[in-house]
Amino acid sequence: MDSAWSSFTPEVTKERVGMSYRFKFPGSGLFHCSFTGLVFNVTHEGEVTYKCLIWDDMLLQPANKVPGGPLFRISCPQESISKLYLPHCEPEPALVAESLSVVHITDDGMSVIQPLEITETHVVVDIPHLSAFGIVWDIIKRFKNFLTKPINGRILVFLRPRFRGIVIINFILLASNVPVNEVKAQHDDSEFIEAPSLCHLHKFQNYSVHSDPGDYHIQPERALFFGGYGPNYHATFEIILTKSIKQMTVMMKDQRQIEVWKHVLHLAGPPSPDEKQPRIESNTSAEEKLLQARPDFIDQVSNPVLNKLLDELLERGVLTDAEREAARAKPRAEKAGHVIDMVRNKGAEASSHMITILSTNDPFLSEELNLKERSVE
Repeated sequence: MDSAWSSFTPEVTKERVGMSYRFKFPGSGLFHCSFTGLVFNVTHEGEVTYKCLIWDDMLLQPANKVPGGPLFRISCPQESISKLYLPHCEPEPALVAESLSVVHITDDGMSVIQPLEITETHVVVDIPHLSAFGIVWDIIKRFKNFLTKPINGRILVFLRPRFRGIVIINFILLASNVPVNEVKAQHDDSEFIEAPSLCHLHKFQNYSVHSDPGDYHIQPERALFFGGYGPNYHATFEIILTKSIKQMTVMMKDQRQIEVWKHVLHLAGPPSPDEKQPRIESNTSAEEKLLQARPDFIDQVSNPVLNKLLDELLERGVLTDAEREAARAKPRAEKAGHVIDMVRNKGAEASSHMITILSTNDPFLSEELNLKERSVE
């Protein structure tokens, strides 16, 4: 990262589609967003808000353009921003510089802005006024003339909640300038596995996943890498584990069977009978049972089960409408902690209701957490 940049973490709000970001510039300088990679050249104090939009391919096609990065809608009422640095995903930007430009989209239409500079990491443009900006490729200059040149890619790994003893690991192939937190927000019921993710990927080529040991079901057998920019980031591959394993090596190979990415995954696996938490004594209060189970409940409960819990707790009079809706709006892990604490603080009867509802809707998790209780009338 450029030493002249001042890196910041913006205030983030999860919206119905994607995330929105907000930050107050304390004065002039170069400010780098740690979540999106955007850099703002700022002339004076002000507040910026920004978010990723959905590209309109019909707007780009007549100009022979395709998205080369996220499309950002940017607003700054104080007009503090003079230049914008948009992150690109080119490993050799000088070689393909003629294929890179930036589009400026307003209510009046789209205009193409030629870069002031293309650095090793960003495309720099002057901004006449703020609205929506995004990097685009010239489809002929980039993908006909330089189709053999890869882009900087990223492979994200997510561990889905265990269900009936089955573990599924998801792999998502992305261009490196897709904001990772936008992807994580769409998979908040899964555990994000921190792993070295950067690699080189070719757009419009097939890739396949391989494992060692190799006796696990991987689907699909191969997949075409498109390198799109949302709005949805679905799993490209999944590995299904039906038996316990503590470690496995995963490789990504291109269509020539050349390895482009490799990582050793360390998986906890289901606990053995000796490793399970001690059986909670029958005279332990329901609130204490929830407290003892709290860490594992937050780690393992799925979003659908949480939502079912909220609905049935409302039906039983444990929660109000406002409490249910406030909990629903939170990300999965935060929601799980909020729900278990809120119910536990309401006392023994409320806690017993939650234990009973969990036993009905996820008996496997309930058994693992030792949260079995007879129904409360």
